[in-house]
Amino acid sequence: MKMNRRNFVKYGIGVGAALVIGSRIPGFQINEALAAVQTLNITITDALKNMVTHNTINPAQCYFWIYKMSADGTDIPAEVPGPNIFTTQGDTVSISIKNDLDEPHAFSIPGIFDSGPIAPGKTLVTSFTALKSGAFLYYDNLNAPVNRVMGLHGAFIVMPREPVLGHKFTPYDNPTPGVQQLFDDFGSSAHYPGLAWQEGDLDPDSFAPPFRQYIWLLHQASPNLFAEVGNYTPGENYPAAQFMQKFLRDPFDAVKPTTNAIPQYFTINGQSGHFSHNKPFICPNLRAGEPCVIHVLNAGLWTHSMHLHANHFYVTSKNGVVSNNPIWIDVYNIEPMDMVDYTVPYMRPPDVGNVRGIGMPDTPLTSLKGKPVWPPWEEIGMFMPKLGTLADPLNPDSVEISVQLSPLCYPMHDHSEPSQTSQGGNYNLGMISGMNFTGDRNVLDALGGPTTFPNAPNVFGPEKTGPAAGPE
Repeated sequence: MKMNRRNFVKYGIGVGAALVIGSRIPGFQINEALAAVQTLNITITDALKNMVTHNTINPAQCYFWIYKMSADGTDIPAEVPGPNIFTTQGDTVSISIKNDLDEPHAFSIPGIFDSGPIAPGKTLVTSFTALKSGAFLYYDNLNAPVNRVMGLHGAFIVMPREPVLGHKFTPYDNPTPGVQQLFDDFGSSAHYPGLAWQEGDLDPDSFAPPFRQYIWLLHQASPNLFAEVGNYTPGENYPAAQFMQKFLRDPFDAVKPTTNAIPQYFTINGQSGHFSHNKPFICPNLRAGEPCVIHVLNAGLWTHSMHLHANHFYVTSKNGVVSNNPIWIDVYNIEPMDMVDYTVPYMRPPDVGNVRGIGMPDTPLTSLKGKPVWPPWEEIGMFMPKLGTLADPLNPDSVEISVQLSPLCYPMHDHSEPSQTSQGGNYNLGMISGMNFTGDRNVLDALGGPTTFPNAPNVFGPEKTGPAAGPE
């Protein structure tokens, strides 16, 4: 698509979205989803996106090819990547795919569906059935990897219709004994008390969704190279070998740094820095005892080593193969085109001392002040300046400026260090996220329900204030 031949800012890029196609398994909820839909309309087009450093001084933008979608006539906000699509094993997905670009494009989910080349201006109307559960990439598999890396990709999650007889739900229709045992232990073992993965809590004071899962779709963007692809000869494919050479190996030019073609932005679900670290559908906000699954997918060309603080995670699936003996680790390489499931037990952070050992859901040890170290009321109750401080001490109606210092937010960062920056040096604006503890499922507060920490984000339902016996 030659950028100067049309108004390529036709669609404003918005926040990511998720949708459910077909039926739902009982109790399955997608917090950011539209109602379950039957028909998905896809338009392959282009758009200009404001990046994480975009402001009045630095109008940082990037040109992308995108899957613009609507579901049962309702438009879904455009974004790179495309919407997270959820369906249930065995359901038939009806789709219409129109190509608004100048060269052939496609929509493919390896092992499930492949549209084949769709000519410019043409529309394909078809359907397919998702026969295998798991997390998959959907993407344009033509002129690989150019079309995919230019933005034509997204996440496709297939839920199993029912659990293995006599066992709890897992994300897979064919769990190995090791993975099945792990999910059977959640919510019922002394090691992992709380909720099972499939269990939710509809109490408005302690609401937790069932089937807690998140998507970390990794990508790298090069504004200079993507613009070059957009301005390439209409109707012709940009040479894939040339694209890869520039994207991965273009030498830095100190004289003309703005012409460099290597990636400048590193994103999770299209977001970077603050926007990925604090977006509640990227960064989990859950209580101890509420295990979750994070589907980590890499649509780009770099290898990333996603390192999660606060909890080790189990690698329960990789590229469609369920782990025989899920390993429990804190960092794991995600190669290009990898699809890896992190299963996070959401146990107490490892720096919490307990009678049975660090991190165990047992009687907590006491702090140097003689108070229990969990729940961490002392840390959560720390404010700077002091709680109640007003911007104008002489005006009781002025804004309070105290800030809580310990929201119990633990980081996730990529050990591939260049990805932690944007535009080649703006630190902490790259591929980061985390996990937040909003309370403890296994500790009852003064009102008899699961402990919810003060100032916990109101993500899944009405929040509940911590116990009256908080910090002195």
